[in-house]
Amino acid sequence: MEIDIRFIIAQGLSIIGWLFLVYSYYKDDIQKLLKLQIVTCTLETLSYFMLGATAGIFACILDLVKVVLYYKFDKDMLVFLVTLPLYGVLMFFSIQEEGMISLLPAIGGIIDGFVLTRNKTVATAGTILASTLWIIYDIITMAYAAAATDTILVISNFFVLFLGYSRILHIDKLHVIKCHYLSRSISANILALDHDVYAQEYLWTIDEQKNTFNLNPDSIMLIRDKKHTVGYINYITITEEEYERIKRAQTFYQNISPKDITSLRRRRKNYLLLESVCISKSYESQKMADFVSKHLRRMLRYKRGQGINVHGILSVAISDFEKTFMDTIGATHLKDYREGESLYELDETAVSRYVKGLAPVPTVDEITAALAEK
Repeated sequence: MEIDIRFIIAQGLSIIGWLFLVYSYYKDDIQKLLKLQIVTCTLETLSYFMLGATAGIFACILDLVKVVLYYKFDKDMLVFLVTLPLYGVLMFFSIQEEGMISLLPAIGGIIDGFVLTRNKTVATAGTILASTLWIIYDIITMAYAAAATDTILVISNFFVLFLGYSRILHIDKLHVIKCHYLSRSISANILALDHDVYAQEYLWTIDEQKNTFNLNPDSIMLIRDKKHTVGYINYITITEEEYERIKRAQTFYQNISPKDITSLRRRRKNYLLLESVCISKSYESQKMADFVSKHLRRMLRYKRGQGINVHGILSVAISDFEKTFMDTIGATHLKDYREGESLYELDETAVSRYVKGLAPVPTVDEITAALAEK
């Protein structure tokens, strides 16, 4: 009877931990999300302890360490390299207790940590593989509730990977609004999105965002569903001198000086720095890139109708989605700074063609490749 009670408690702890994990995904506050995921890891550790699954216990403890490190440093590769030797220690000791099956959660943890340093498609495929290894381990160690929840994770990731199913299918229900006044609540929503997408070094404080907005009003477009802000576009109108300086610079700019921020005006050359195209990860897709592109084009057309012409657009793409977006609007990739930072440009001709809805002029490399195929 004691064994049965421990077995039932173990399954219950696993289910409760999974519910806490799901609930954490709906939290915008980073500290609250972190606390909930710590609770999840703790409950899963207790579940494996009740079942006597040694490798599962230590793998969950390592997951707890990874969660804390991710939110403290926000460096996926750093966390992976720090925890990699720990997984080696895990395999060495747990294999003596449980045999070869103890390798499954350890290998799953290594795969899971590595794919987080890659793009979204690789990360999704890697999560499927890592979860599959955990499912096998869970069944062998009778952690059936954990196996069931991991199976749900695998199925959902299959849909995301092969069918593109997620909230992106409801993009037609989204709407874009101009932000005429930047309240602290809107700034907090933007900051929460930034935390989800960008590393710590790229984040602005609420005061920095407010000060820049005051110098360059009407420069934020919010993307919303019925209740929440799921993304935003932030552009800054800059002087021609600053535009050229950014193109020449060999290092990534961090902040634009207030003297280089101007406003869109008639009868003069206007230059935009597309500061952010930040989209909630659950919406990232080519379909969303097309949606954002349509609304950016609509804004530029409206400005052109007012006699305000944009002669150039620059953007440093950091996220995978921003790079997809810049390719979607036909921007030219000028250079890379550090790993993951890519400078793109729409020059005057490219902006004009984009606003008119024309295909971008093919590059020399594209023409050469097309001739080679013939």
